[in-house]
Amino acid sequence: MRLHSKSDDAAWALSAKRLRPTHCYASKKDTQIEMNWKQLLVKKALIGRIPFIENIRLIKRKIFGYPPNTDNLELTLKHYERIKSSIEQSNKTIKESIILEIGSGWFPTIPILLARDGAKRIFMSDLNVHMDNITFSATSDYLKNRFPNDEFVQKIENIAPLPIEYLAPFDSSILPDKTLDLVISRTVLEHIPKNDIYTLFSSLRRKISERGIMVHLIDHSDHFEHHDKSISKLNFLTWSEEKHALINFLARDGENRMRHHEYHQIFVDSGFEVIGEETDLHKETMEKIKELELVYPYSLMLPEQLAILTSIYILKPA
Repeated sequence: MRLHSKSDDAAWALSAKRLRPTHCYASKKDTQIEMNWKQLLVKKALIGRIPFIENIRLIKRKIFGYPPNTDNLELTLKHYERIKSSIEQSNKTIKESIILEIGSGWFPTIPILLARDGAKRIFMSDLNVHMDNITFSATSDYLKNRFPNDEFVQKIENIAPLPIEYLAPFDSSILPDKTLDLVISRTVLEHIPKNDIYTLFSSLRRKISERGIMVHLIDHSDHFEHHDKSISKLNFLTWSEEKHALINFLARDGENRMRHHEYHQIFVDSGFEVIGEETDLHKETMEKIKELELVYPYSLMLPEQLAILTSIYILKPA
């Protein structure tokens, strides 16, 4: 089982946020220079194709580490609280639960918080190995600075005592059937091609207990806008299919551009029932949609559908 199609050279990687202990370097919030999205695309295309780039990145981490992007880290904490709230509103609990996080990335912020909140066992997962001792230490150091009075967080020295297991590369077949109480993801599904979401969720259907649920927080905005505020949060909806495919191929961490309402049928087809939804309508974006030259099928969608930039889906086995 795979998260993305290996047969397609334009396969997309799961996203991750980078951080570094705050006592070592100034944060990226203080030092990061806004970059034109096209320049960023060129940078991604070139760096992603350097031979042995992962080894080079590891050496760089050992020498320089990762300065934290405090905006991203604060957003991760807010998203975790939203996911946690969705779990509780579904009459479920993190305590004593067996949990799978899809697309954990380099920094296990959410898995550590799940352990703090009493999870029995936590499976992190990625297509490729991202987390290492350096990024784990960076995460725990950040959380210690962020929660100085949290006794659990302050006692963390390494990952060994925590109920966390890292599955990378991820293969759902290694998980026993009907054992997962919760499956969660944060800003991951938008990076997975539509057909691969169906494949992934179909494979996870039999891994979830009959009383288990899934909670997925999705970012529907153009991620290049996170770096280039001169473009619309829906800029990528003006690209042709060919341009979109080319940019995803070059960037290697592209987005599927699916709007919130388009996920519903995929979830149903893969064996789940939607039991809850939460949407954030961005009014400023909705008001400016008429200024965009949208391509099909987005040109036929309602502004209210297009301007949902963040959403949460809560699912249970059908």
